[in-house]
Amino acid sequence: MCDLCAQGSYQDKKGGAVCKSCGNSRTYTTYRTGSTSEDACQGPLLNYTIAGKIRQLTDNATVTVTESSALVLVAVSGNWIVRNPSNPYSETIFLMQGDKKTLKGMPTVLLEPMMANIFCYKDTEGHGARFSGYQDKDIKGRKCESPCRNTESLPIGPHCQVQNETSPCGIPQCIWDVDCSAGDGTGYRGLVNKATLEGGRSAACQGWDKDYPHVHTFHPTAYNTAKYGIGKDNYCRNPDPRNIQKPWCYTTDHWTRFGVCSVPECGAAFDYFKH
Repeated sequence: MCDLCAQGSYQDKKGGAVCKSCGNSRTYTTYRTGSTSEDACQGPLLNYTIAGKIRQLTDNATVTVTESSALVLVAVSGNWIVRNPSNPYSETIFLMQGDKKTLKGMPTVLLEPMMANIFCYKDTEGHGARFSGYQDKDIKGRKCESPCRNTESLPIGPHCQVQNETSPCGIPQCIWDVDCSAGDGTGYRGLVNKATLEGGRSAACQGWDKDYPHVHTFHPTAYNTAKYGIGKDNYCRNPDPRNIQKPWCYTTDHWTRFGVCSVPECGAAFDYFKH
């Protein structure tokens, strides 16, 4: 009996002994085992056109545009962020799946797929309660009768209804912004809850719903929870990206109001998700 191909791979030929990996294993995977077609590989895809030449992206990239050319962007799969390299976190344009955008007068742009909550889910955030991706089949490959979501915070993660059955969609768990912090840290949803103080000391974080020992204004609200992950806990977050661009917290040290947290920055050493 042949072994089924693992998530992130497929075999489209009968009798094939070796599974084939999805073209870009960093951003693409399959949502179930035993896939038999390359079409089972799901991930972000952006078409961009410069001077009439169409190119494709499946991961982040810096694109240079000649002065006389326009940049035409089409988000074929997933949502994408367009950043100004001079101010990457404050000057951004968002493209939803299916959107088309023409840019002029920008010689260089950063193009970045939105992976978290689109192609993977943050298990630390209510088992993917904020997931809003476009997957429309369950883990068995059956057509969903409802969107893949987990507003109930069920342990199975994002799921849908198929034939009156609640079935998981097979969405992988995120590593990005869970085991590491990306960008300005506003999307971090990891479980680090200690801040680094001067001299290399550390202190436990004060709960965001507490005003002792430090009074503050970043309490859990519907907006702060949705935007920054602020809850009735003491995990490092960044609800103040204008002044700080890393996860931080108020500390339980009476003499130190706040401190940044020792969270590694997301980069080449981290995958986007767990296959």
